[in-house]
Amino acid sequence: MFTERFNELLKSRGINAVTLAKKIGVPKSIVYEWKSGVRDPSLENMLRVADYFGVSLEYLTGREDEETDIEKELLVLLRAARDISVEDHDALVNSFKSNLNIYLRSNDRSKKETD
Repeated sequence: MFTERFNELLKSRGINAVTLAKKIGVPKSIVYEWKSGVRDPSLENMLRVADYFGVSLEYLTGREDEETDIEKELLVLLRAARDISVEDHDALVNSFKSNLNIYLRSNDRSKKETD
């Protein structure tokens, strides 16, 4: 199951094996072995992969359902913002939280009005 999930994550996020290898600090030959299913990663490397992609070990090993499209989209956006400054990061997070709270309150009111 790891190989399928791993390849899906690479494809959906537009990450190649060489880039991932550099980002998580493993030889690219190892990443190619993971991709082809020749080798499964050690627990330490699986944690690195999970952290990099922002998924759980349960997801990588097939013990958890697939990410939703919304989760995938948010993770792609987060990856795009990876190299921004701390100040910009904080501003984006605060803006997201604020907008999410506004949306949730609005959605709650709409539900109450229809009930």
